[in-house]
Amino acid sequence: MKSSLFSMCIVSISIFANDVVIINDTMYQNQSFSKKVELTEKEKFGPNFLDTIVKKSRNMNWELAKGYCEDLEYKGFSDWKLSTHQELEKISRVDIYYGLGDYENFDDYAKQHLENAKAHVALIKPHRHKSKIGSELTVKEEFLEEMPLINDRHMMGEFWASDERDQNYAMTLDFRNAVAWWTTKDRKAYVLCTRQK
Repeated sequence: MKSSLFSMCIVSISIFANDVVIINDTMYQNQSFSKKVELTEKEKFGPNFLDTIVKKSRNMNWELAKGYCEDLEYKGFSDWKLSTHQELEKISRVDIYYGLGDYENFDDYAKQHLENAKAHVALIKPHRHKSKIGSELTVKEEFLEEMPLINDRHMMGEFWASDERDQNYAMTLDFRNAVAWWTTKDRKAYVLCTRQK
């Protein structure tokens, strides 16, 4: 864990058309996540129905997440990419606990990191804030209202980072608990794309 809960740094944040946020020189996709996916009539009955739902909800495995960002054409730009952990870290209100190691399963992770991670989660809990739909997250205000529903009842708050440990594991950041760890690439997590301004 870092030496202080809140890092002191000069950060320039601007909102561009409400659905893009710029932090320093990084532009963040800020489209709404939704489990209630709105489909057009063509999409409802089209051959790519399931693909469309996955892309609109942006909850997918790591390979699909990477491809989604690389294929994204949004706000006149086509050079989007899957966020690095450093880029995702900038949207958090608190420091991230990095529970990284050489573990292959949750038991190994627990042996190395669980006690420290629990202490970190208890420390950051008062710094979560709640969105209109009831998400309880540690993200900056500019991102809060577009985030998916993540709270005590809907626990999964993980977002993919582009960082890979090996062919099976990539990093996720959890914006409910401000914790990052290695996750198997075949699991589902949320996707937030970035590009350099």
